[in-house]
Amino acid sequence: MAKKKKTIKEKVLALIPKLSQDEFEEVAQFVELNHINFHIDNLQREVKETRYSKGQYTCPFCHGTHVVKNGTKKGLQRYLCRHCHKSFSDQTATPSCHSKKSPKLWLQYLKCMLSGYTIRKCAEECKINIATSFFWRHKILDALATAVGVGDLEGLIEADETFFRYNRKGNFTKVRSYKKGVRTSTGRTTKQTKKKKRGLSHEQVAVGTALDRLGNLKMGLICTGRLEYPALKRFYEGYISANSTLCTDSAHGYSTLSEELHLNHIKIASGKRKKDIYHIQHINSLHSRLKAFMSDFKGVATKHLQNYLYWFKFIEIFKSERESIKLERAYVLSQANYTDCSVEAIRTRTPAFV
Repeated sequence: MAKKKKTIKEKVLALIPKLSQDEFEEVAQFVELNHINFHIDNLQREVKETRYSKGQYTCPFCHGTHVVKNGTKKGLQRYLCRHCHKSFSDQTATPSCHSKKSPKLWLQYLKCMLSGYTIRKCAEECKINIATSFFWRHKILDALATAVGVGDLEGLIEADETFFRYNRKGNFTKVRSYKKGVRTSTGRTTKQTKKKKRGLSHEQVAVGTALDRLGNLKMGLICTGRLEYPALKRFYEGYISANSTLCTDSAHGYSTLSEELHLNHIKIASGKRKKDIYHIQHINSLHSRLKAFMSDFKGVATKHLQNYLYWFKFIEIFKSERESIKLERAYVLSQANYTDCSVEAIRTRTPAFV
């Protein structure tokens, strides 16, 4: 009697026990990520539920709640706001607004982003134009910035700043916002790649970072050059609960900040690692991960740096989750949050501290 021929499914199941742990994790991740594509409709429903999580439709223009259904167009439900009299759909003011590409392609692009691919490689994988890939990235990051929030801190807080070189990449004369004489050669391929001035100068951008023991994180651009108190106060005021404990190094400015915001200030002396339970080791470790993350992009224009900081924050929030969960969260949060980011706004953007 002839043996029954094994199906593809049976062959695959028979090979799984023979895989090593690393190989099994790789296969499981591949299956999970491809499983999402078969359930894109479920993700679309989750996007809608997240956008209207307060239990009522909201206008993306005036944020009014007096909204009624207004027919369909090309299969999309339209709505009408009775307050501002504007019509909109579920895609209005989202990264995919006016896009003719399918949700599956946006999902594939997000997968490339989370894999750390360059803009060019994302374009190749998704078979889209490089310029389209660039603008998709920043539209998604603008929406994610709204989702992850600025960050409120309380309890025991570690604060410090790190520095990045001021980068004017993309400021060419064809851009309307370009000011003649502002952009100078950086000499990327020569020995001039090192900063021209010793110590802190306006060639460097201060990025503030603060992390409490509950995992809440705040990060963003403060100023250029040496940290000045007005900029430091503007960055932290309103985001730290009163009577919290602030752990910092011996940098100036934090003592005055603690007095004005009614905080307990613990200063870690230079050369010391910790002071009882107080230290800034977590924030120093965060700086190392941030520098490693930014190094993969081979230089980010300072005017776009804030978006990359929010991207890094998203990765930190979901770092313990599986890749499939990260992809689902990134898609839902980027499509559920309103953003008025346009191509022109991206082109003419200025650094966050300006």
